[in-house]
Amino acid sequence: MRYSRWIALRKILAGAVLVALAAAISLFIKENLDVKSPEDALPDLTIQVNGLPIAPEMALRAGYEWNFWTTTEKNTPAYTPEDLLRLVYPVDMPPRSIIDLNFSISLKDLRISRADDTEFRYFIEMANTNGGQVIAPAQAGRYMYKIEAGFGRRGSVIYYLLVDIQEPA
Repeated sequence: MRYSRWIALRKILAGAVLVALAAAISLFIKENLDVKSPEDALPDLTIQVNGLPIAPEMALRAGYEWNFWTTTEKNTPAYTPEDLLRLVYPVDMPPRSIIDLNFSISLKDLRISRADDTEFRYFIEMANTNGGQVIAPAQAGRYMYKIEAGFGRRGSVIYYLLVDIQEPA
């Protein structure tokens, strides 16, 4: 049996359609698994202080709104400052430390605010965060950071980070 161009082209097109169909089915299955466990679908945040990673548990994921193909998952509980102090562990660091925030998927929008008051009630948005890099205060004390990360149409996530600036030795 001789191959003609039409037979070869038809086989190539059939193969491409089958590959596209397999990709679509895989994406559909992943999306359904993510909807059942939305916490696992959220991007990961890794934080480094002066180039050294800190434990992921040190930043509290306080809420999110995440969009899937068929649904939107929202988990945005209202935290009081007392709740935050109970749930967020302080990270000890020297003055003027460099805090790097890195997400597992690319950001569309990043807003970082800091509360300097002792009750952590009043957050002031920081102007220059250099794409996820923050310089810690020079003055010793406790500071709470609110990190609002936007991922375009996928959604947004809010984190809190408590830092304890140590007196210089």
